[in-house]
Amino acid sequence: MTAQPGTAPADPVSSVPAPRIGIVGADAPRQILLAAGATPVRLFGAWNGDVSREAAELLGAADVVAARVLDGVLSGLHDDLAGLVVCNDSAANLRVYYVLRLLAERGRIPYPVQLLDTPRGGGQHVNLFVARQYERLAGFVSGCTGQAVDASSLSDAAAREKPLAGALGHVRDLRVKGALAGSAALRCYSAAAQMTPEQALAAIDALLDEQAAAPGTMLRVFMTGSSHPDATVYEALEQSGIGIAGEDHDAGDAAWIGQTVDAASPGEAFSALAELHALRPPSASRSLASERTDHLLAEVRRTGAAGVVALVRDLDDGPVWDLPSQREALAASGTWLAGVVRVPADGAAAAIAELIASVQLSGEIAS
Repeated sequence: MTAQPGTAPADPVSSVPAPRIGIVGADAPRQILLAAGATPVRLFGAWNGDVSREAAELLGAADVVAARVLDGVLSGLHDDLAGLVVCNDSAANLRVYYVLRLLAERGRIPYPVQLLDTPRGGGQHVNLFVARQYERLAGFVSGCTGQAVDASSLSDAAAREKPLAGALGHVRDLRVKGALAGSAALRCYSAAAQMTPEQALAAIDALLDEQAAAPGTMLRVFMTGSSHPDATVYEALEQSGIGIAGEDHDAGDAAWIGQTVDAASPGEAFSALAELHALRPPSASRSLASERTDHLLAEVRRTGAAGVVALVRDLDDGPVWDLPSQREALAASGTWLAGVVRVPADGAAAAIAELIASVQLSGEIAS
């Protein structure tokens, strides 16, 4: 398999790798960072792993995945970054930002930290606010890299980033057809979020060549609830005969990767990107439950999933409140929802086992 027909623009030749800018959250337009001479690198965290006492005390009560992201920063794991952008797309990420800003001011972190606050909803005033946030983002990244953002660099960045949209569209199509496992698709998204466009395209091609298709006998489901920082849950479900046909979280199908704009000036580009941002799939922590339900129903139809599964971590703001209306709307269309909520920090394995049993029971009842 290949990611898409045609060839991508060549990786710019340079003896020095582009500075890496870390991203916490999913709201940063990659085109802006690429135009400023940076490689955007999303920091995902993980489903499992210890959290240091320092990270836990500094962050307080918050989604454990955010605590693991903070722990990685505190441990020096990301000291190669030139800067860090934290998106205000969840309460946990906002907490991470405040902690990191203070630590950066005290010299504990060897790079500057910037908040990106881009509310959802659209409309004239919201879009204007978001566009100004993108202008601030461009200034911050340019300050880290020494490369200004202009119409030419934005055009070059779009040419580099745009092929990822086609590659990931191909990934989605293969998964819907049952020709690609959900865990492999999730790894494709992860590669796209953490590499240069050229490296990501090569990684996606390699993943598509190496990964076996999901067996046709799998019970195919759609994933909602908390975002998945790694493929732990997907792999466990697949080993139990449950395949993921799609998801609505921002580490998968709802990731903002490959989306670009053409504009005559940076200001026009920021405005156009703000309009694109308003059209993104609704997020659990920043959208109405009704919007989430409508999107879920449409995605279940698109993927042909037999049912919906949800795994929601404790203190993850948003997803657990979506489930009652989603369950009711799905039942009206003859589709079941199996979920496990308020998963504790060290309870991923037990929650996955409970979810698998619930899915298997729901599938048996439906059949």
